[in-house]
Amino acid sequence: SKKSRLSTIKLFNYCYSIMSTTMNSRTVVDKTTESYYISYRRNLLAVGVMWAIFVVCLAIINVVVVAQPQWIGDTSSSPGVGFFGLIRYCQLYQTGTNLVCDGRLDDFSTILNDAFRAATVMSGLAALLALTTIVLMILFFFVRTPEWVFRICGTVLAVTCLFSLLGCVIYPSGWDHAKVRSVCGSNADKFNPGSCGIRWAFILAILSIFDSLVLAILAFVLGSRFAKLRPLATGTPGAGPMNGDKHSRPQSEVNSAYADDLYHNPATTPRVATLGPANFGDDFTDISFNTAAKSTRSKNFQL
Repeated sequence: SKKSRLSTIKLFNYCYSIMSTTMNSRTVVDKTTESYYISYRRNLLAVGVMWAIFVVCLAIINVVVVAQPQWIGDTSSSPGVGFFGLIRYCQLYQTGTNLVCDGRLDDFSTILNDAFRAATVMSGLAALLALTTIVLMILFFFVRTPEWVFRICGTVLAVTCLFSLLGCVIYPSGWDHAKVRSVCGSNADKFNPGSCGIRWAFILAILSIFDSLVLAILAFVLGSRFAKLRPLATGTPGAGPMNGDKHSRPQSEVNSAYADDLYHNPATTPRVATLGPANFGDDFTDISFNTAAKSTRSKNFQL
C-alpha cells in the first residue's frame, strides 16, 4: 500500500543518514591519525638526529681527553713548571730550556704509575665505546625497527659513562708520584693536587661522564618512543609509513569503535562518495507514486 511504501522510504532515509554520518566520522578519524603520526615521527627524527650529533661530539671529547696531557698543571704558586695527563706529561727541568715530554701509549712502562695506567685503560675504553656507538648508528639504514638500535647504543653509552667515571676517580690516586710532587709541591698526595690546578682536559673528562649518561638515557627514551610508533607504522608486515606506505594507519589507536579494523589501506579499500542525508518530502513521494501508478496501468501490469 501507499502508506507502507512511505514508511519504507522513511526507514531507508534514516538508515542512509546514519551511514553517511559514520562514513564522515571515519574520514575525520583517518585524517587525525595521519596528521598525528606524521607530526610525532617528524619530532622523533629531529631528536634522533640531535642525539647522533651529540654522540659524535662525545666520541671526540673522549679521544681528546685521552690524548691531551692537560689534566693537572702548575700554577703561579707551584715550585715547578709542567703539566700531566693520562699518558703524557711535560716538565721544565731547567730554566731557559724547553719542556721535556714523555709517555707513550705503545709503551705503558713510560706512564708514571699504576694509577695513571689504570685511568688510561678506563678512559681509553670509554673513547673506544663512544666510537663504537657511531659505528652502530650505521644500522639505522638497514633495520626496520630502530628501537633496538637505540637500546643497543644506550647500553654501550651507559658502559661508556661507567668507564669515564672510573677513569676520573682512579686518576687522582696517582698524584703522590715524585715527578708530580716536583711540580706541584711536597704537599701533593693522593686526591690532593697540592699547588697545581685542575686543567681543561680533566674538566672535559668530568663533563663526558654526564654527557654519556644523558645520551644513554635519551637513547632508551627514543627506543621506547619508536616502539610505540611502530604499530602505527606497520599495520601489516612490510607495510606502513616507515616502510614506504604513507597511507597505512590504524583506527584502534584513536577510536575503539574501529578495533576490528586496525589498519585502513586506501590501496585496498574502495572509495565511497559521502553525500548528505536524503530528504524526500511527502509531495515528492506522492508525485513519484502517482507517476509509477500511471506507468504500470499503461502497461496493463498490476503490482
